[in-house]
Amino acid sequence: MNIRFQQLCAWLGIALVLIVFPLLIIMGFFPPPSPAEGAEAIKAHYQSKSSWIFLLGGALCVQMSGPGVMWSAMLSVQLRYIEKDESPIFSLTSLACGIVAFSVFTFACAGWVICAFRPERAPEIIQTLNDWSFIVFLGTVTPLMGQALTIGLAIFSDTSEDPVFPRWAGFLNLWAVLIFLPAGLIPLFKTGPFAWHGFFGLWLPVLVFGGWMLVMSGLALKAIGNRQSMTPVAS
Repeated sequence: MNIRFQQLCAWLGIALVLIVFPLLIIMGFFPPPSPAEGAEAIKAHYQSKSSWIFLLGGALCVQMSGPGVMWSAMLSVQLRYIEKDESPIFSLTSLACGIVAFSVFTFACAGWVICAFRPERAPEIIQTLNDWSFIVFLGTVTPLMGQALTIGLAIFSDTSEDPVFPRWAGFLNLWAVLIFLPAGLIPLFKTGPFAWHGFFGLWLPVLVFGGWMLVMSGLALKAIGNRQSMTPVAS
C-alpha cells in the first residue's frame, strides 16, 4: 500500500502540470495581461470571457495545492532513502519548501477567483487583486528554489552503488534553481523580459518548472518501481 500511494503521489505531479497549464491558457493567463496595462484594460480581460471560465479555472487551480503537497511529500520520501540513517535534513527541508510553495500557489490563484467573483467592482480594485495574484504566483520563487536546491544536493550526496536518482538529475535541479531566480525580480518591472509576461519573468521559469515536475515525477516513479522489484514477495 505504501508503494502504491507513493506512485499515486508521483502521478499527481504529472496530473498537476497537465491540468494547470491548459487552465492558464484557457483563462488567458499564459501569457497574462501586461503589467503595464491600465485598470480598465485589466477589468476588460476579466469581462472578455464568461465569468465561469475564470471562476472554475481559478478554483481548480486553487485545489491543485493539495496534489502539489502530496507530490512534494513523495519526493521527500525518496530523499529519505538517500539519507538512510543520517539526519533527515534534506527530506524535511524539501517537504517544508514544497508545502510553502504550493500554499503560495493557492493564495495566488484565489486572487483570480476573487477578481471574477464580482467583475463589476471598480477597475482599480480588480487591478490591485490581479497585480497581487501575478506577483505572488510568479515572484515568490525562494520556496521552489529551496526545494530544487535541496533535491539537487541530496542527489549529489548519494554515494551508493544504486543511487535513488541519476546524477544528471542533480544538475537538472541546480539548473532549475538558476532559472527560477529571475522571476523574483518581476515586482521591479512592468515591461521587458523581466516583467511577469516577459521571457525571464514568465516563459522560461514557468516552462522549466513544468518540465522539472514532469521529469522528477518520472524519475520518482522509476525509483519507486526499482524498490518494489527488489522487495521480496511474501510466500
